[in-house]
Amino acid sequence: MRTKNDSFEISDTKAKLLDAGVKLMRTNGYNATTVDDICAEAGVTKGGFFHYFKSKEEIAKAAVERFGYGKGQELHDAPFRQLTDPLDRVYGRLDFIKESVGGLSRATRGCLIGLFAQELAFTHPELRSACNDMFVRITTDFTKDLTAAKALYAPEASFEPARLAWLFLSVFQGSSLLAKSAGSNEVLMENIEQFRSYLQSLFGKDHVSKAAVSANSTGFEMAFD
Repeated sequence: MRTKNDSFEISDTKAKLLDAGVKLMRTNGYNATTVDDICAEAGVTKGGFFHYFKSKEEIAKAAVERFGYGKGQELHDAPFRQLTDPLDRVYGRLDFIKESVGGLSRATRGCLIGLFAQELAFTHPELRSACNDMFVRITTDFTKDLTAAKALYAPEASFEPARLAWLFLSVFQGSSLLAKSAGSNEVLMENIEQFRSYLQSLFGKDHVSKAAVSANSTGFEMAFD
């Protein structure tokens, strides 16, 4: 039996190792997670580990890809994607992310990619590059809707959609860190709403969004958390 992993298939054993790596490294960080820890969590022998991965760094890189593509797929399938108005999709994305991290009901566990970027950027260049590649994919995806919304609602405005996408990524990653520190998602929710207010100042506050209606009627699944 084989498991589908976005664009490629992997064996059940490799999937167990990757899922264990994501879970442990997300909770404890890269340096505090050992190969033995991953094997114990996955229920796989050390020999089994080295059959698929040459080192902890190699599984960490694969974990970044698995985590990033998984979240990308969840965003791709999110309810806001069905909205025809690009600005509705922009605001719907914000709503989806707020619900995905648990709203105010609990504290986010943070983003594996962001955690790795903080911990390993100066010591593991391959992992730093892998994290940056995922950040580029995330912002490129958001830029598409922002560009379409600008063309429709603010064609003469001077702001650049790509820079807005990077700004939101910065807001999300920094606010996730603050939320973990505080043990509450309150600052994360507030900062996403501040970003929404900024967007409204750019696109016009009189836009009646259908995103909230879609969110309430469809419901959300866990995505970024």
